[in-house]
Amino acid sequence: MASFNDDLLSKVEQTIERHALLASGDTVVAALSGGADSCALLSVLVQFAEKYRLTTVVAHFNHGLRGSFSDEDEAFCRNLAKRYGLAFAAEKMSDPSVPRGMSPEDYFRRMRYLFLDRVAADVGASKIALGHQLQDQAETVLLNILRGSGLGGLKGIAPIRDGRYIRPLLDATRKEILAYLKERGLTYREDRSNESPVYLRNRVREEVIPLLREHYNPRIEQNLARMAQILRRDDDFIEASLEEATAGSAVRQVKEGVSFSVAFFRSLHASLRFRLIKTLLERTAGPEAGFSFAHIAAVADLALAPGPSGSIALPGGLCARREYETVVIGPALSGLVPDYAYPVAIPGTVDVKERGITLSFRKERAGAMPLPAGSSWCFDADKIREPLTLRNRRPGDRFEPLGTKGSQKVKKLLIDRKIPRIRRQGVALLADLESVVWIENLHVSDRVKVTPETKMLLILDVGGPARIPGGSKENI
Repeated sequence: MASFNDDLLSKVEQTIERHALLASGDTVVAALSGGADSCALLSVLVQFAEKYRLTTVVAHFNHGLRGSFSDEDEAFCRNLAKRYGLAFAAEKMSDPSVPRGMSPEDYFRRMRYLFLDRVAADVGASKIALGHQLQDQAETVLLNILRGSGLGGLKGIAPIRDGRYIRPLLDATRKEILAYLKERGLTYREDRSNESPVYLRNRVREEVIPLLREHYNPRIEQNLARMAQILRRDDDFIEASLEEATAGSAVRQVKEGVSFSVAFFRSLHASLRFRLIKTLLERTAGPEAGFSFAHIAAVADLALAPGPSGSIALPGGLCARREYETVVIGPALSGLVPDYAYPVAIPGTVDVKERGITLSFRKERAGAMPLPAGSSWCFDADKIREPLTLRNRRPGDRFEPLGTKGSQKVKKLLIDRKIPRIRRQGVALLADLESVVWIENLHVSDRVKVTPETKMLLILDVGGPARIPGGSKENI
């Protein structure tokens, strides 16, 4: 008759092979709390050390929440690592107070993972092993059902995440783990906080799952874990479909964050639309920012709305903006570009730090040289009423576009040219005593244009990023 030793080791080996959790020669950081699951995990890694040529480093994070009991947990883990002849690293949380707006579980988990990442970096580990087992999987799935999660939550805990966080015990039951420890004579620490009804997960473990097991399905945990496995495959398919859809230039990295076209977004299936937004949000601010279905739906509505512009504030200091046929997700802007104004000397140079451009001014006699092209602009110097000022837009600014009779508001002209609202305030203008005579990358005023009668040219050379994002000298 097979022993629990054989049963558990065989099941764990199948999990390792099925999901390629370990490679020969891996250095593994084993997270050890001192509880039953992590003690079984460490024992299993020791058993497989020769087969996979593993180097194992034991890491213990002392939350400091249980006074002397927490220190005893650390001492227990240190002694266990010593018994196995393994290197040991520990860290005690200096301040266990939870930041405002975060749950204790989320905060302590984040601190624990940061510690494990540091240990892995210090020892050059390729893997970080965690002791989650089948009951943990069932609890996670059930919690996410109660929270109304989508596919990302219902797929539960992954056997391997980011290519480095591995969970070899994920297919093993709590009963199998306890039997394994008993048969090997291995001791472990009991954490009474795991029974406290203060935490929702504990209530699910101690109240909800036993109720479901007794009255509805004796294999509820196995079934929830199997559901997670099935949904994980579906989730992988959606992820692969999204990668294929965005393989080209559909999603672009821009100065303000990431952007995609409204037309591309509308062409996607609804499930891919939501996955795209979720992916971009988490890529920009991190999953810990706490994006909900409501946030994702709001961005989708913004992209599909008939209106040309709008914005949505998001967690993590992000903002989603609709700029005509483009949606941009990036850091929330603190406000419009402040007013700026620079006096212009001729000849002379002006550095416009607000736009990152440099403008040089000089005069030349008409006919003495060919008219410059490219990033240079020419004016009839005799029609300009000096002094000149290089500045951004002011309320009521007017401009006479080339070839037109009369003037129009600069604001309307920028709107007509589809310059995004958030960028309009930064656009550089050249104004004389009468009106605006030049708009960056757009026009020379008809009032000061060069004609066959022009005798003296004012030449403006633009250096630096001489394009307003979203336009060009030809089409904006």
